[in-house]
Amino acid sequence: MEKQNLYIFNFSIFLIKIATIITIIGFIFNYVFEIQIIFKSHINGASKINRIISLTEKNEIPIFGSSRAQGNFVPSIIDSVNCFNYGIDATQANIWLFFLEQELSKEKNTPIIINFDLGGLNYSDGNIGNYIPNWNSTKNILRNKGEFYYNIPFIKYYGQYERYFKFYVNEKMNLTKFTDKGGSFEKNILTNSKFQKLVNKRKNSKSTFSLNKKLLSKFNKLINSTNRKIILVVSPYHISFFNKFENIETVNRYLSSLNERENINVIDLRNFIIDDKLFLNTSHLNYDGAVKFSKKLKELLD
Repeated sequence: MEKQNLYIFNFSIFLIKIATIITIIGFIFNYVFEIQIIFKSHINGASKINRIISLTEKNEIPIFGSSRAQGNFVPSIIDSVNCFNYGIDATQANIWLFFLEQELSKEKNTPIIINFDLGGLNYSDGNIGNYIPNWNSTKNILRNKGEFYYNIPFIKYYGQYERYFKFYVNEKMNLTKFTDKGGSFEKNILTNSKFQKLVNKRKNSKSTFSLNKKLLSKFNKLINSTNRKIILVVSPYHISFFNKFENIETVNRYLSSLNERENINVIDLRNFIIDDKLFLNTSHLNYDGAVKFSKKLKELLD
């Protein structure tokens, strides 16, 4: 009986050692993967969130917003040294307000550029993988609260590894895209027939402007908390986007009211691009369009 107990005791110690070794390996792998893959890609939303939380660049001019920020604003054109694009695909105001809040907590005096989508102030989290590396700092801003294991090294990235590697490789290779300080721009130009299909689809789609009360309250609070210049930019849309826009006058009134605030400057370039060949689709520019738009924005900012 004593030998059996000793055997069980030794086996338990063995299991504890194995678990400890696996845990250590998991922590090391997790650390290396984050530092060398996730955070090395400037176009990865997870990298951008980590940057806004952990890094303070005194002279940096940040650009916040959705995919329209990421794909329309070329940082090196707007400011050749200090500009960085924090735009994240498929996100809306709840996310760029988080970025704005982080930015305003820093001791800086540079202007802040925000791409203002004509849909207004609404919720959209985008891909959950953007938030996992900084889960404790970001989970409260999301509608999708995620899984219990997002704090467990190695396991927490289950289902996301391919996505992180894809961002990393795409930025290194730049086969169909051009990347620049967080910005990611599509180089391919659609054929006339393909673009016309997008135009026809847009003409039959309704668009509307809305202001979520909670997000509006947060935006007003952040504006009132600072003297830093906040530049709201309406970047270009294709003319078909406005075909069934239900309350465009409400948009115009809201932007006019913002422009009256002392530290807000609204730059409305929604109609600046008219050439179909400069659009990726009816609400996003391709690289050539982004270059033309960014040059115009720089001209207006100087």
